[in-house]
Amino acid sequence: MTSASEPLRPTPILPFMTDKQLSMLVPLLVYWVYSIFYHLISEYRVSLFEPYRIHTPAEIEKRNKVTKAEVIKSVLIQQVLQTLFGLLILMAEDEDMLVDDEAEVDKLTGEIERMFGKLELGRVMAEMCYWYLLPITKFVIAMFVVDSWQYFFHRFLHNNPFLYRHIHSVHHRLYVPYAFGALYNHPLEGFVMDIVGAGLAFKLTGMTTREGMAFFSFATMKTVDDHCGYALPFNPLQLIFGNNAAYHDIHHQSYGIKKNFSQPFFTVWDRLLGTYMEKPPRESDGDESNNKNALPPSKTNGISSNGHVNDNHEEQVTAKRYNLRSRKNV
Repeated sequence: MTSASEPLRPTPILPFMTDKQLSMLVPLLVYWVYSIFYHLISEYRVSLFEPYRIHTPAEIEKRNKVTKAEVIKSVLIQQVLQTLFGLLILMAEDEDMLVDDEAEVDKLTGEIERMFGKLELGRVMAEMCYWYLLPITKFVIAMFVVDSWQYFFHRFLHNNPFLYRHIHSVHHRLYVPYAFGALYNHPLEGFVMDIVGAGLAFKLTGMTTREGMAFFSFATMKTVDDHCGYALPFNPLQLIFGNNAAYHDIHHQSYGIKKNFSQPFFTVWDRLLGTYMEKPPRESDGDESNNKNALPPSKTNGISSNGHVNDNHEEQVTAKRYNLRSRKNV
């Protein structure tokens, strides 16, 4: 029985685990369920999706420098390490305390009345702010925090030859991205870019555990979708966000490897800092010897002298890989 002095805790969503533990599990489930969905679509060549495939199945096998089994193993190991780290953090934190929502709305109503005077709809406005506007604001700010963190760290990894060669080049073994390869990274990159970035967004916005669970799950789903290999005009995520599968795929090609660093939500930083590439070069410009974004050939390991992956020595990269009919400006 709870004593009068002991703070009340919210009833957990599931009776056999805390909400903090659940907040670590749900994004993992989202990752694999959504990835398997796209994997089955690709394997069975579902007719509704085939016209919008960015790369052919043959390219996945030919151009990628790592097998699907190796990708799955690496992602699972990384997720286990991240989960263990998360559990250590949770051990040092208390569970959320139960919030008196009515009292919080009352406080907000008072603030509104102090600013605007007595209003008939003051209570309604306070409830709208408390239940909808504030959570949405936290969500949007968190998206910009994650985008900012990932843009600058991602670009730094590309501009530092040592870090690119030993860390970020792991992810770029996937020249042709697919869904469950979204988090195929070096473990150090996965920790700094994904875990630290998401943690900063969570802390800076003051999200509750359940708000964080929703945000982490959405960010995971968006990341998987950005690597799905399909430019789908009927996919809400790809319609709402210009930073989508077609946009990110450009970054995985040699002509776009120094472009489109932004992920996973917006294209703001790419546009502001001159790294934005809306679409692949025209087929007539496909000869990378005339492409200013092309990388110089390398004699070792397919990596250019500036540390970037270079596949010029393997095959010509052109806009033929794209189903241009499906690449609409969104």
